[in-house]
Amino acid sequence: MTLRDHTITRSSAVVLAGCLVAAAALRLFHLDFQSLWVDELFSVVFSHSKVSVAQIAAAYAGDVHPLGYPLLLHWWLGIFGDTAVAARALSVVFGVLGVAAMFAAGRRCFDTRTGVIATVVTTVNAFHIAYSQEARSYSLVFLLATLSYWAFLSVLARPGRRTAAAYGLATAAAIHVHYYGFVMLFGQVAAVLVVALLGRWRWRRVWPLLAGAAGAGLTVLPWIGPLSRVAGLREAWPARPTPFFVFEYFHEYFGSQLALSAAFAILVVALPFLLRAGPSGDAGSGRLPAGTAAGLLGGAVAISLAAAYLRSVLVVPMLVPKVTIAFLPVLLLMVALAISKIAPARLGVAVAAGLAAASLISLFASGYYDEPRKEQWREAVAHMVADPAFDPGSDLCLGTLAPGFQFYVDQFGAPLRVEEALPQQLLDAVAGRPVPPPVWLLVARDEDSVQPLRRELNRGWVRRDRVEFLETSVERWEPEDSTEKRPHDP
Repeated sequence: MTLRDHTITRSSAVVLAGCLVAAAALRLFHLDFQSLWVDELFSVVFSHSKVSVAQIAAAYAGDVHPLGYPLLLHWWLGIFGDTAVAARALSVVFGVLGVAAMFAAGRRCFDTRTGVIATVVTTVNAFHIAYSQEARSYSLVFLLATLSYWAFLSVLARPGRRTAAAYGLATAAAIHVHYYGFVMLFGQVAAVLVVALLGRWRWRRVWPLLAGAAGAGLTVLPWIGPLSRVAGLREAWPARPTPFFVFEYFHEYFGSQLALSAAFAILVVALPFLLRAGPSGDAGSGRLPAGTAAGLLGGAVAISLAAAYLRSVLVVPMLVPKVTIAFLPVLLLMVALAISKIAPARLGVAVAAGLAAASLISLFASGYYDEPRKEQWREAVAHMVADPAFDPGSDLCLGTLAPGFQFYVDQFGAPLRVEEALPQQLLDAVAGRPVPPPVWLLVARDEDSVQPLRRELNRGWVRRDRVEFLETSVERWEPEDSTEKRPHDP
């Protein structure tokens, strides 16, 4: 490996610039087509610009996520407004930065060719695009995980205070955005300890990394109470993963397209053989040999996934595809490294271009951009607000997970307060009114939870209308003794 291998040529710069423009376009396209779903609404409601930092901390003290992303979103919404587009735009920014980080990581840990290819495959990766369009922390997790793995290899190649500090800061940031940062950290440290215990490295080479890891862990001490509660959970909503979860998740990373999954899997399996056939690398480059770097990255991810799987089976489920986005940078780097080692070089370029084209065709053909996939909270509220029978001055509105529906009521400018869909809320709202008001019932996700309210409504109201959307619905209930006919009455 020569210095030239790490020089950014004009063609590399052009490809990088093109990828960043394409990455932004793919992540901005139809950004607001889908309604926010429940997790995104949780993010927006509890990070609203009018909510105080203390209130955000209180809300997340009982949640399974740390404070990093909610606070960033809070400040972002304070600048750009409390809208769905603004909230998702923050994830787009992190997504594009993640693409740029993949170039930097590939180039600094391997060579410029690998960095360029890593940029290309990340730009068109369906999984990364999807989570770069969601008002959640996952595109930021990808970005920080990329920086952490880059710093992980850097501190091992050039042990010292600066590289140790960089590793500690990047990993600490990942931990404060998602607790899966700890799973990533565990895999990294365990992989290095295995190498050291086998006598492959002297301990003085490992100590800076261990110091950086310890520093990252110590940064969570101010948040140790909530972290302890999360660690102590023994019940969780995810299903227990099957022994084949790695294959299932791998398939999802590439848009659940069998041909693409197979092609990328072949490249990962072929990597050791391609590395063996290629040059061993320049010992004076200040970088680990490509085979060593790839082995450490793969080993760290394998240990992380094995630990998460064992805890999911023995203690509490903690594995779902989206949280493993923390390990996606390593997979894409290994794919890029494999393509970069294909000889002749023109064949590697053709493989990269073919995979990128196939990924784009698959993305648009799948209906990702134009088929409703998420709960349609917005559409349910829009139907209610547009209904000629809707009178916000007198009507009562009850909804499951009311703050989520309230967000869209406010977006449409309706002067209406959404109350929780509970029998007591209904009784309290109608108490003292000489005539029972019409009731609008907004339901999302859980039909069973509103059955007690429906039984209460059946005592004095008649359901006149019900419209279903994707995992949401809106119902209009009129008082039984109402003599007035509304425009939508049969």
